[in-house]
Amino acid sequence: MLTSRALRHPLLPDWLLRQLRPMSIPADWTRVCAVGLGIGMPQLVGLLTGRIEEAVLASIGALCASFSDLTGSYRYRLRRVGVAAVLGVLGFAAGAAAPGPWWAAAVVLAVAVPSVLSSRMGDLWSSGGAHMLTFCIVATGEQSASLPVGEQIAWFAAGELLLFALVMATWPFRGTAPARSAVARIFDATLRMLDAETPVTARQELTKALNTAHDVLVGGGSMSRSRVRDRLYLVYTHATPIVEASVSLAHAGERPPPRAREALRSLARCMRTGEVPPPYQPGTVDSPLARALDQGIAELVSAFRIAKRAEVSRERERVRLTFGRSTWAQVLRMVLCLALAEGVGLLAGLDQPYWIALTAALVLKPNSGSVFARTVLRAIGTVAGVLIAFLLLSLVPPGWWSLPFIVVLAAKLPIAVDRHYGLFSAVVTALVLLQLNQGAEFHAVARLIDTLVGCAIVLAVGFLLRPLHRGPELETRFADAVAAVAEYVSQSLAGVRHGRPALRRRTYRQLADLRGALQQQLMNPATAPQAERWWPTISVLERVVDAATEKAVRDNPQDLQQAQRLVSTMRTTTRQLRSTEVRPARLHDELERIYAGVAAPCAPGAPGGG
Repeated sequence: MLTSRALRHPLLPDWLLRQLRPMSIPADWTRVCAVGLGIGMPQLVGLLTGRIEEAVLASIGALCASFSDLTGSYRYRLRRVGVAAVLGVLGFAAGAAAPGPWWAAAVVLAVAVPSVLSSRMGDLWSSGGAHMLTFCIVATGEQSASLPVGEQIAWFAAGELLLFALVMATWPFRGTAPARSAVARIFDATLRMLDAETPVTARQELTKALNTAHDVLVGGGSMSRSRVRDRLYLVYTHATPIVEASVSLAHAGERPPPRAREALRSLARCMRTGEVPPPYQPGTVDSPLARALDQGIAELVSAFRIAKRAEVSRERERVRLTFGRSTWAQVLRMVLCLALAEGVGLLAGLDQPYWIALTAALVLKPNSGSVFARTVLRAIGTVAGVLIAFLLLSLVPPGWWSLPFIVVLAAKLPIAVDRHYGLFSAVVTALVLLQLNQGAEFHAVARLIDTLVGCAIVLAVGFLLRPLHRGPELETRFADAVAAVAEYVSQSLAGVRHGRPALRRRTYRQLADLRGALQQQLMNPATAPQAERWWPTISVLERVVDAATEKAVRDNPQDLQQAQRLVSTMRTTTRQLRSTEVRPARLHDELERIYAGVAAPCAPGAPGGG
């Protein structure tokens, strides 16, 4: 891929640079506006009516829902925010109803168990479960003395509903999402390079477009996954031959044929709107470089159309809970850390002991990468956030004067969560402290000490439980996944019906687990480079299963000999993964060939071929 990464620093290790360097991800203005309005509007209404306490609760409810509003398809965003809102209000209700500090600690520990277990139910439930625990802890520490518990819960839920309504209102602007625009700009930049008299500058713009698309689809703190995002990643990976052929044409001074230029414009438009590009037929009388461009466009369009068709035909995967050793190790780690955090806060007689537990819960959020890296970045970000809040609360009078700062910090949240966890920690810390300390005395040193104690507890317990968290190597994980896919493909292409739905669910669940492991390693400074090399392969495996599912749903079995060859190739690949070192690029190419064979229509005269 034609990309240029930053030069390495001669003194700092690469993993540290990777953690400290924010991603250059474009802002999603639909999320910025939704969060800014969702958090700012209750504060404005509270100032106008004098009901500040109710306004703070509604604002915190909107904050809860906003944490789950990550860039993705419109339907995916609604589902993600909706699940977070429901689970968030359940957690808040449990915390607010606790009759005393020790009961509050017991409630937090009880909520921690389903919160961690929900991480095995997919991205939506994992996010919602994390927010259920987070705002349960917040509710235990910020119980109102003047409002009944029922009213506290109602105002919190009202803020969540407001944010959900604002996300729903972004429907007209769904095509402006950064992931769509980033991929579309690859084809825009390619066209500009082909049209430029001096293509050097245009080629640099193309490199920048590729880097931005990479950061949006793979990097960043937003680990949202959806079918739309996966299709865009498919386009990104298949754009390599197009880019290489276009660069060669520009270097040679050749002009591509009009049909290729129109196809590139169509691809840019379809990436933004979500439309399916029309079929593309390569020419036969052009130069070798033009034919290479034609072939790249044809392969990308064909792969996109097949993936879209398989997605439409795919049966819905049912949630199937599978709790293994690593899951219970995560539960144990979370419960131990929270028990220590709550115990320290209560026994030390702190005024706001929940802040220690809140730090531990945020750092230990499942499926979020390296705990060590998150702990360090959380500590750094919290220090910065507390200092920002201290300065604002010291210099700016509470009320109307602080409202603009609350809105600005709220609008910064979606940008910060995408670009850097430390930056996100700083922004959310300053925002929460501004929300909760209007007119109250603020102890900056106490909040810093609470945060550092929480981080120290996480590091200590994490070090003691480290042997429990070691999982199999990526090669072993992929070998298990390829073996499961081979078994499912064998039954699907042979037209077997008995037991196939159960096998399909197990296969999709295994691939979901593999994707989750890769997402976590992408956030780990020690394993991110290796995980990034494996990342394209998981998408191909999912498309192989989708294509086999489509054949089974259409009751259109493959030619028996061809099906046997495909399955035999997959089983050979499994043995190679278990016994020898297989490079991710080689496995990706092999699976692409298998996918082409599975997705291909049956030959005339073959069983099921018509």
